[in-house]
Amino acid sequence: MNFQEIATEFKESAPGTDSFKRLYKSCFEIMLLDPSNASLYFVIGIASQAYVVRYEDQAISNEFAEKSKKTLDIFIDKILIALKSDNEQKILILNEITSHYQLNNNDF
Repeated sequence: MNFQEIATEFKESAPGTDSFKRLYKSCFEIMLLDPSNASLYFVIGIASQAYVVRYEDQAISNEFAEKSKKTLDIFIDKILIALKSDNEQKILILNEITSHYQLNNNDF
């Protein structure tokens, strides 16, 4: 499985914690197959894992789940661009995602 397939599967899935769990497990697995891009997969994997850890046993609204999924969809789209870019651009995109996650995302 490649990251494009992982991304498509997540984008087509329901916004429940099971989808986030599959995403982080797939991201962590693909790190072993493509170590030169491991940091790109890791940032998506760790964000989705944080969501699962925080909300797996809680009832959350559909609106909240959709909003969280859309945030990860945006991050995934950026990673897909990064995978086609040179190393300098990859770092810039990775910095953009991590900054947005840390500074603008209070949900997970």
